[in-house]
Amino acid sequence: MGVRVLDWRLRGVFARARLPFRFGIVELRELVHAFLFATVEIDGALEVGVAAEHLAPKWFTKNPDTSYRDEAAGMIEAIEEACGVAVRCGRRESVFDLWHDVYRELVPVSPAPLLAGFGVSLVERAAIDAFCRSRRVTFAEAIRRGDLGLRLGALQPRLEGRAARELLPSRPLASLRVRHTVGLADALVGGEGPEPPDGLPATLEGCIRRYGLRRFKVKVGGDHDASLERLARVAEVLERETGGDYRVTLDGNEQLADVAALRALWDDLAGGAWTYGLASRIDYVEQPLPRGSTLGEGVATALASWPGRPRVIVDEADDSLDAVARAIEAGYDGASFKSCKGVFKGISNACLLEQLGREQPGRTLVSSAEDLSTIGPVGLLADLAVIATLGLDEPERNGHHFFRVPEGLPPRVHDETVRCHGDLFGRHADGYPALRIERGAIALRSIVAAPFGVGWRCDFEDDLPAAASLLGSLA
Repeated sequence: MGVRVLDWRLRGVFARARLPFRFGIVELRELVHAFLFATVEIDGALEVGVAAEHLAPKWFTKNPDTSYRDEAAGMIEAIEEACGVAVRCGRRESVFDLWHDVYRELVPVSPAPLLAGFGVSLVERAAIDAFCRSRRVTFAEAIRRGDLGLRLGALQPRLEGRAARELLPSRPLASLRVRHTVGLADALVGGEGPEPPDGLPATLEGCIRRYGLRRFKVKVGGDHDASLERLARVAEVLERETGGDYRVTLDGNEQLADVAALRALWDDLAGGAWTYGLASRIDYVEQPLPRGSTLGEGVATALASWPGRPRVIVDEADDSLDAVARAIEAGYDGASFKSCKGVFKGISNACLLEQLGREQPGRTLVSSAEDLSTIGPVGLLADLAVIATLGLDEPERNGHHFFRVPEGLPPRVHDETVRCHGDLFGRHADGYPALRIERGAIALRSIVAAPFGVGWRCDFEDDLPAAASLLGSLA
């Protein structure tokens, strides 16, 4: 009895952006989208679990000097190493125990813990998918009943003896509002940039009109004056198109040098004639400082001595099991969930923030959900299953805007996706599934009713090439 990974296959396809996406130090135009197929033994029965994710540049390791080919090779290596460790682990009592052992062997000793954690997260998600399919149970049910073996106290000592069902919502969300990303180079109004021939909106203005958006995430860079000018233009569009009915978060993507730089930006933003309205609608600022200095000397003092500051949360700095706990102690106000950082880890962080919020009712802590340009037919759906279980409304969703679907998937993948998840996807005129956003929201009923988000058996492994075979085509 128990859980055991027997073997695995890493496949890949290309995903080309319908619009250039600039965040941090990179402009994204093309990448490899990886699928991990793992054969997992669940209490003696065999099941194939699937996980998928972009091999996204300049996020796990922000080295401006490396090529995308080298970075993709590093991500593939991280996934393969995690798979190898999972197989060597043999049988474990639960999916959680399997993940925990693989994580502890690889992540704490890695010089790039986010990258190592990414590899482990693909194994984790494939094992969760296999378990839920084998047991015919939804992810939310598996978490609330303890079927996956999650032990919160093993990840967050403060939660020893607590169960996830005590700290999570009683039922998963059936719908959620979309938080639309405004990248650093995104066109705001018509005529500013390329117009893709697919008929879908390309500008901020167009997306608001088409989808009824009211929640936004705006990227800011390290250039103070350029950021203020950009934010003023964004504010103008948001005010005009929503009549002032909107909320915003800012994403620094590690671009601000220190708290002083953030404070200077905030003071000018809140005091500017064209931006004070935007500032009044900002819910929090995400990861403004470089990950290495997020918890550095003087940060806690600088945050504590800043009256009236915005709430600030961590993302890239969440690279260890205790990172969020240490960030809260340093004065930060929360953290973001990303599947690529780990599902069990993300659940434990959300539960920790909920517990701390109950202990400190006068302090408002933030549990957010962020996107790494996540798309279907697998990754987005599993990601939404977790977010719905955590009860995190208004997650950042941008994959549908910057990408359509990966190239090279057989047509039946698109057919099954629309057939099983017609509440979430509509059929585009070109035949592929297009995310259905209505009045700024998406429906999740088919997602939370499926085993781990995906409601059909993903048996397209043999139609795809090995992920490593695609590296020769990359620059």
